[in-house]
This record gives sequence, structure tokens and C-alpha cells, in this order.
Amino acid sequence: MQDGKASQTAQYITFCRALETQERPARRFFDDPYAYALLSDSYRMFARLARLPIIGKLVYVILDLGWPYSRSSAVVRTRAIDDVVRDAIRSGARQLVLLGAGLDSRGCRLDEAGEVAVFEVDHPATQNLKKDRLHACMSKLPVNIRYVAMDFVHDALEAKLIESGYNPAVQAVVVWEGVIDYLTESAVQSTLAVLARLLAPSSLLIFTYTDKGALDGSKAFRGARRWRSLSRVGGEPFLFGFNPDTLAEVLKPYRLQLESDASTEEIARRYCSPLGRTESGNPAYRVATARCMEP
Repeated sequence: MQDGKASQTAQYITFCRALETQERPARRFFDDPYAYALLSDSYRMFARLARLPIIGKLVYVILDLGWPYSRSSAVVRTRAIDDVVRDAIRSGARQLVLLGAGLDSRGCRLDEAGEVAVFEVDHPATQNLKKDRLHACMSKLPVNIRYVAMDFVHDALEAKLIESGYNPAVQAVVVWEGVIDYLTESAVQSTLAVLARLLAPSSLLIFTYTDKGALDGSKAFRGARRWRSLSRVGGEPFLFGFNPDTLAEVLKPYRLQLESDASTEEIARRYCSPLGRTESGNPAYRVATARCMEP
């Protein structure tokens, strides 16, 4: 991201959430009343165009041709993660950590999040932008949200969270969405090691990632070459992915037991049918959950 600006990826995903919120209520995967306010002016313009009867269809066509399977993947992953977060809080998690929160509004829009301490971890420039835009649509920010301003190059995640009131002895649910793809392998390993120290037993980690085979070309996925190229051109290239076949073993040293792992294509089948929708999801993009075990 550039100083004072959210990353293009964060803007794009928020745009997809804004479009989803404009769907008819009976067709929506979720409702994000803050997505539009979090958009930049240019994205807001396209969101308004998408509401128009004929031009609106063209907006969707351009999106789906430009970034194959990305819009549908973004909205079904949002719904899937929302459901897991809700279940985790209902099952006893008293802390919600949004790791690399970006423009994620879960801390504001999920009723269950209002019952727990929410820690949004991100770069201070992104957080200031986010808070400014949220102030435009709500009188004051929820008091249970703690913005953990962090320079990921120079600051220590563990220290920053604890300074902000995070309690390692209390069960938590951590959302690590849309971040792993843009990190180096060593950065991913370092973060997992921190989480192994921070998470109380029974805590849940929810994360998204791209199948490594789609990044190195060892597996054939529809549209993979195009979105790899576009990510590089946009200045936010994909750097890292897990192999789904070995993910469970990779997580074990960090006290994490893999509970679920599915592509957004598989998740789309689960959510679309009851709503009469046909979104395809992305066969290479995945949502996984892992439970923290006893030391």
C-alpha cells in the first residue's frame, strides 16, 4: 500500500462486498452496510453504476472477465468466514483478531463481534484511512474495537497485541484473510510461530491462501495465468501459497490442527444453491480453519 491509501486488493475486495450488499435481500450472501463508505471515490462511482439496469450488468461482466473467478470467490469466502467467526464466538471465543485487517468491517457489522474484544492489526496509515471513512457513516466507532497500529517491518506482533490488551490465556478466533498470498514464506512461518505462542487452547485460526500449484504452474487452474499476471502489473504480486495435500503437516509444529480446508469453488456450491445463484468461486483459492491444541 502507499501512504494514506489502502491497497488495490483491499479496495477490490471491499468493492465486491459493496456489490454483494446491493443484491436483492433474498439473494445476498451477506450484508455489509459499511463497504460503500470504505471505498475510494472511483470505486464508489463503479458501485453506483452497478445499480443501473443495463450498465450495471456491464460492470459485472468487466469484473468477471478482468479478474476471472475473483468476485465470486471474494463474496463466498466472506460469507464462509463470517459463519465460522459467528460459530467460534458462540462456542466460547472472547477475542476476535483481524490480522492485516485492511478494510474488513466484521468488527462493526457482525452482531457477535460486539460481544467480544476485537483487535484490528494493520499499518497505521490504513487504519487512519479506514477510521476516517467509517466516521462518515457512523457517529462513533464501537468501543470494543482496538486498533493495533503496526509496522510489519519493524514492530513485533506479539508485543503489540499484548500492549493493546490481548490476553493469551483467553480463547480467541483469528481471521487472516487475503494476506498470506502477498507474504514471503519466512514471514508466514514467523507469524505462525507468534500465533503458536499467543493462542490459548481451543482458539481458532481462519485463513485464506492460494494453492501453491497455481502459483508455480505445477497444477492447471482456470484463469490462473491471467490473475497472476494482473497481480504483478498491479504491484501486489502473489508470493506464497500452501500445498493443500501437506497443509495439515505444515501446521502441526505450530500447535494447529487443521479442521477444514476447501476451495471457494467448493464453498460456492454450498451457498449458491439455496439462493438460486450460480457463482463459480475459484478452484485455486482456499479457506482453511485450524484449531489450537494443548502444548
